[in-house]
Amino acid sequence: MSLYVDWLRLSDEFDEHVSQLTNFVANRSVFSSAASFTIADECLLEGHLSRVWQIWCNFWRSCICHSCTGTTDGNAVAVVAHHVGATEVEVSSAVIRAKKNTVPYWQSSNSVLRFEPTWGDADVLATVISRIVPSNHLQLLAAVSSAHSSAKTLQTIRNCAAHTNPQTLSDVKAFSTAYASFPISQAVHALFWVEPSTNDFLIIHAIENLRDSALAAIS
Repeated sequence: MSLYVDWLRLSDEFDEHVSQLTNFVANRSVFSSAASFTIADECLLEGHLSRVWQIWCNFWRSCICHSCTGTTDGNAVAVVAHHVGATEVEVSSAVIRAKKNTVPYWQSSNSVLRFEPTWGDADVLATVISRIVPSNHLQLLAAVSSAHSSAKTLQTIRNCAAHTNPQTLSDVKAFSTAYASFPISQAVHALFWVEPSTNDFLIIHAIENLRDSALAAIS
């Protein structure tokens, strides 16, 4: 499968969530405090956040597996297969071992998806890509770097939404200085802080940054 197809799937799925989030905003007044959100709002936003994160993770799993097994990039240029990683299950095992720095990385196969790392974690991606070294690794690493801030921010917010406690909420609040922010009581409230350079909500800014970074990965 072409890496362009991987990106197109990500972009189309992101469009669905941007559209839904835009409709959500259109029916609301300005977001200025935690009181701007109902419980129903919070549940809806947790769902969008989780889906957006999964789209990002799925893109990187597919992108790395295809890069290692051989494909074409967004310009129809061949991405040469890794000399060892001939199958998806071999790539899966190599990624698991690379994250743990268990050498040799290319030694076995894995078909249990829950053993795999968090594919969207930018730090994990940078480590794994630099160790298993697909033929397009420099391009992939540059793309991961460009996505780092948005990916880590969304990951932190999602982690807090899934495991809410004072410490995880504090981790989210630590990002507030980078945005036009307001006090929050739930992690998903931060999705509507405003990114100052674009004047977009955090969630929209992050989605578009991840979309652009994914395109850079396959171009």
